Amino acid sequence: MASPVVILGANFYTALGAIRTLGRRGIDIYALDYHFPTAYAINSRYVTKKICIPDINIDEIAVVEYLLETGNRYKDKPVLMATADNYALMISRNADALSEFYLFPMNENGLLEQIIDKKGLHYLANKHDLRTPLTFIADSKTDLEKIIATITYPCIIKPALSHKFVKVFRHKCLFASNEKELREALERAKSSQLEVMVQEIIPGFDDHMFVFDYYVNQSGAVTHTFTAQKLRQFPINFGSSTLTHHLYVPQLAEMGTEYVKRIGHRGYGEIEFKKHPDTGLFYMIEINARLSTLNVLFDKCNIEFTYIMYCDLIGKPLPELHVKESQQWAFWHAYEDIISSYEYLKTKQLTLGEIIKPWLKHRKAHAIWAADDPRPFFSFIRVLAAKLIKKVARKLRIA
Repeated sequence: MASPVVILGANFYTALGAIRTLGRRGIDIYALDYHFPTAYAINSRYVTKKICIPDINIDEIAVVEYLLETGNRYKDKPVLMATADNYALMISRNADALSEFYLFPMNENGLLEQIIDKKGLHYLANKHDLRTPLTFIADSKTDLEKIIATITYPCIIKPALSHKFVKVFRHKCLFASNEKELREALERAKSSQLEVMVQEIIPGFDDHMFVFDYYVNQSGAVTHTFTAQKLRQFPINFGSSTLTHHLYVPQLAEMGTEYVKRIGHRGYGEIEFKKHPDTGLFYMIEINARLSTLNVLFDKCNIEFTYIMYCDLIGKPLPELHVKESQQWAFWHAYEDIISSYEYLKTKQLTLGEIIKPWLKHRKAHAIWAADDPRPFFSFIRVLAAKLIKKVARKLRIA
């Protein structure tokens, strides 16, 4: 029997994509989550067993203890995969103990924490001379005055740890168009006891955002690479992909490979870049060291990163592959893209024709819908309906 896969977190399409990729390969999938009503990915036909675990946001130690207590129940050592930053951090912080029972990429002590923590990534980028937007760590009053005297507006206030920030503000970053708004945003972050950074905004519309996806084996060889261009995001301008197509960018592939080698990361990762419209230079925005939201696009382009990682970890590595021939596939999250399209129209960033044209041009790799696995889609609809009912009820109470 082949090693099974233990998926940590099943309440997002990141997990759903990985479950389908591996499940279609006949691999047993154990999907773990702390709240089944919103974990729509657990309803996939490819899930062998769904398991309720403690809430990692409340008690990370309890999750680790559960994994350690149950690790020897599997006949073959399972591959452990994180679908969100908090799970990736947990694995990294407890790598020595967890490695006795599970397979996952092994990195230098503390490296993953640096990559996931935007503050740590800032120091890492400076250490390895990686091109990034002008960034300041906002951790003291002195720093604040220095920032205000130097930064250009508009700018963004971004978190050290995204998952904690999103939980409080419901956005990946805050926007400041002047000094007053910057001070107010920093005060809000301070009152929430969150570490934040102030960063310049590289100009250019959302289609100046690109991603470089890679896999690095345990010997440090970059064996698989892929580049793509974002076309639209949710929320608009500073969000996640809603429409992203495969586009081979040689300069980006070369630059991304070099960055990965300098940092020394092992396993799967995704570097987000923004291309300056005037200079053509690529600036590194962030690195995601967990499974990607674009998993379904990878599959359509025949570079299944989750399966690549799985095979490498069980000692059966796949042949090296660097996707260079651009293909007419685009990742599409219908629900979020409809909302984003309305916002682009409302703010006059795009016309209706500019929204429709790229949508028609590409074959769609759907974020949630799959003809061979429809149940998660209907579970997702139920989750949305529950949120809508809750929102309406809250407004009625206020009225």
